[in-house]
Amino acid sequence: MHFQIQITGLISEKYTKLGLTLYQLKHTTIRQIVVFLFSLVVIHPLHVSAKTWCVANVSAASTQLQANIDWACSEGKVDCATINPGGSCFDPDTLVSHASFVMNDFYQNHGSTEEACNFTGTGQVVTADPSYGSCVYT
Repeated sequence: MHFQIQITGLISEKYTKLGLTLYQLKHTTIRQIVVFLFSLVVIHPLHVSAKTWCVANVSAASTQLQANIDWACSEGKVDCATINPGGSCFDPDTLVSHASFVMNDFYQNHGSTEEACNFTGTGQVVTADPSYGSCVYT
């Protein structure tokens, strides 16, 4: 990464020695630059690397959630063994839980776009990992 910091007007003195021009910055300016650089190093990467998941809207109709599961497990080419009895995401055995898992699998494998999580308006993108126990959302 390359950053250019504008310091015009923030210089208190200019020194020229041996053909080199050196600038002395005002004390408050140095503090501001340090805070700025710290925020780039510590805070900024957290926002850049934020992962998202697609889950079913809990208020969606059960018929639509079942349709999402049926479509994702057939035409959507999602491996649904994980939500079948004995699978790591079978429990809890609810439509919202099963639909969330298959919708997220489709979403992750199709670009993680808003469109890939739409599912006729029943999907929502979240930033909190919905994984639980042995059920791991990718």
